[in-house]
Amino acid sequence: MGAGRWFIDLTAPFVERLARAYGLRVEQHFTPLGEGAVVIEDPPEVARHRIPASVMFNTRSGSIRVGSDTVFGEDVMLVTGKHFNVKESAQSGRPLHYVPPSGRDIVIGRHCYVGSRAILIGPLTVGDYSVIGAGAVVTHDVPSYTFVAGVPARAVADLRG
Repeated sequence: MGAGRWFIDLTAPFVERLARAYGLRVEQHFTPLGEGAVVIEDPPEVARHRIPASVMFNTRSGSIRVGSDTVFGEDVMLVTGKHFNVKESAQSGRPLHYVPPSGRDIVIGRHCYVGSRAILIGPLTVGDYSVIGAGAVVTHDVPSYTFVAGVPARAVADLRG
């Protein structure tokens, strides 16, 4: 542990509360926004080098699993949360904008790359060795060894050697 680490550990809860009081965003690695779990297969000391603190894990309506050796660019958003629209509200008997508590999991395979500012909206699965292009909006499953890009994301290339 570094010489100043004890001070950071001691003051971190205070700084986090102070930031919330002033409406400031404090980026922390692997912090879920919601009730669902974030499971990352890599050990934390490895994952910190592959997943920037700017990656947002929204787990309001499901969990998120990230396979080993998967790398993220900056400002990626993984979103499980969803609000019911008028039709869904009428069909389910739930109020408009109801947020379901589960069923929208995101699973990312091993050895993947997710480009900066990509948005992945669950439920979906990204297969092993796949690449998500920067700025892509992914709303459907991505097969293994596939490069997707665009809005909405579409298969651009097969990555099999």
